[in-house]
Amino acid sequence: MQEGRERRVRSKRSGDRVKKVDRLRNLPDCLLFKILLNLPTKDVVKCSVLSRRWRNVWRYVPALNLKCGDFMVANCDDSSDFNSLLGFVYRFLGFNNESCLQKFRLTVNWYDDAPLDTAHFTQWFKAVVERKVQHIHVRDSTWGLDRVMIPPIVYTCESLISLNLYDGYLPNPEFVSLPSLKVFVLDKVKLESSLAIEMLISGCPVLESLTVKMINTSYGLESFQVCSQSLLRFTHESYMGLISPTRFDFLAVSIDAPRLEYLRLRDKRTANYTIKNPGSLVEVGIDVVFNLRFKRKFDPNDLPKRQMIRNFLIGISYVKDMIISSSTLEVIYDYSRCEQLSLFHNISFLRVEFTDYRWEMLPIFLESCPNLKSLVLGFRLRPREDGASILPGPRRFLTSLEYVKIVKPMAAEASEIRLKLVSYFLGNSTILKNLTLFLGNFREKEESVIVKKLLTIPRLSTSCQVFII
Repeated sequence: MQEGRERRVRSKRSGDRVKKVDRLRNLPDCLLFKILLNLPTKDVVKCSVLSRRWRNVWRYVPALNLKCGDFMVANCDDSSDFNSLLGFVYRFLGFNNESCLQKFRLTVNWYDDAPLDTAHFTQWFKAVVERKVQHIHVRDSTWGLDRVMIPPIVYTCESLISLNLYDGYLPNPEFVSLPSLKVFVLDKVKLESSLAIEMLISGCPVLESLTVKMINTSYGLESFQVCSQSLLRFTHESYMGLISPTRFDFLAVSIDAPRLEYLRLRDKRTANYTIKNPGSLVEVGIDVVFNLRFKRKFDPNDLPKRQMIRNFLIGISYVKDMIISSSTLEVIYDYSRCEQLSLFHNISFLRVEFTDYRWEMLPIFLESCPNLKSLVLGFRLRPREDGASILPGPRRFLTSLEYVKIVKPMAAEASEIRLKLVSYFLGNSTILKNLTLFLGNFREKEESVIVKKLLTIPRLSTSCQVFII
């Protein structure tokens, strides 16, 4: 395709007529392809009608962003639909096949009763790998039929920078060599065993970001290891759903990544997390209960569980920024009644997400953060009957806390809890500068009463300002 010549963009007035300039025709190819690179291929093809110059531009865009379902036509023979899909893809991959392909995005959202010969997918993967693809994103939306299987050729793609797999099936690879891969996402992917994910990680020498969500294996996943010398970010998420409460009692995740800076754990079923070489951790987000759920409660006599929680808390004690759920905080509180908490000397920012108003365990944790400066609290759901009180007895002063923000509004019936919470911070923070409170939806009269009560609460810090929003 010939490059468009550089032209001036201007309008000439001749009498009462204005000559309009076609700005699309003046776009340089590099800018045009950069714009179209982020659009689904279906929309790129539609753009061919905008200008004569754009008639075949879809063939040159270095990306194939394809949804199989876009080729399904109502009241049409399913086999002809699939043949149309095959014809389009093979024409695209065959045209200009010596050029590099930046992105390959495949969404398999074919109907259950429609014929879908997935053997062609292997040919597509082979073609994009040969064209030195940099980013692969595959989503299998065939409702658990596991029609998409990643072929072995992907495991040895030297040009691949990011690999995102949603659903689908990953067999155990015989060999993995992904020398350029930096971003790897596994979301609801079925594996033959934990060996698959461990081999994939070990074959990525420059991996920087790893996300593992809801993975499963043919025999049930009991454990897996994340061992990487280059990893900077790791996210592990899993949700219970309809899973049996006893099925994952021994699920264990071991993390050995000495350069890891960001860690996010959101998992209600994992019984054991082991963090090795945690010295580089800067930021963590934690919503875990170590499988203490349903009728299981923290048992002070369970020494292995206590040891595991102790090691976990030591492992995250170096962080500066932390987001933690009230469920995790409750486990830590139960643990603190048996053993003294480790001090989190480096934490300067803390955000706590409460699912109810049982915040009595919060002061215990705050007192283990001697250098905390900023605290953000969020609340959801309705208050429980036993959730409006703080632990009895004297509390230590918060000598470093400067900023407190309650960002999510409480329900109207929780106004007394709100006042006790504000009173605790104003009465125990020696250098507090700013407390911001979001009232939420209150009637004007009720809001006025709350504001008057807030103004009467004594403040330990004379320089503290209270902002009510």
